[in-house]
Amino acid sequence: MRKLIVVATAVAAFSCGGTSSDLSKDEAQSVASQLYAAMQTHADSGGSKLLTFGGSKSVTASCAGGGTLTVSASVSVNCPSGYWSCTSAGSLSLAAAGCTTSDGVIINGTVTGTTTGSGISFTTKVSGTITVTRPNEVPSACAVNLTFTYGKLSGTVCGIAVSK
Repeated sequence: MRKLIVVATAVAAFSCGGTSSDLSKDEAQSVASQLYAAMQTHADSGGSKLLTFGGSKSVTASCAGGGTLTVSASVSVNCPSGYWSCTSAGSLSLAAAGCTTSDGVIINGTVTGTTTGSGISFTTKVSGTITVTRPNEVPSACAVNLTFTYGKLSGTVCGIAVSK
């Protein structure tokens, strides 16, 4: 009976956490920075860009403290009157597998997003719920809503405002 109570308590603690956690501002920033780094990397993709004109690509990046983040994206581009008239649209997912940030926060789960653009300007928005585990604590659900524009990051991780 005691084991059942312990399991029920753990499940309740995890599920009642909703999409918030006890992450500090620095820990939330480290989660956002790790996702941002995965979006920016092309070291594992043989030197090619993640988003190419009309195609799909998947890149797996190592995380600062171990684990991986896999970015999978597909984009299409239409240029009806030359390069400056180009519009683009695409979708992507970021899948974390035991990804440990520089602050020791472990990320698991997948967020999804969209990429839109005009000319050479692109905006990528990702959102969803991941699981985060602070060092020596139980996992909790964490809402992620991030926007990447012109190499800048803004949004929220676990309800905490982040930017880069």
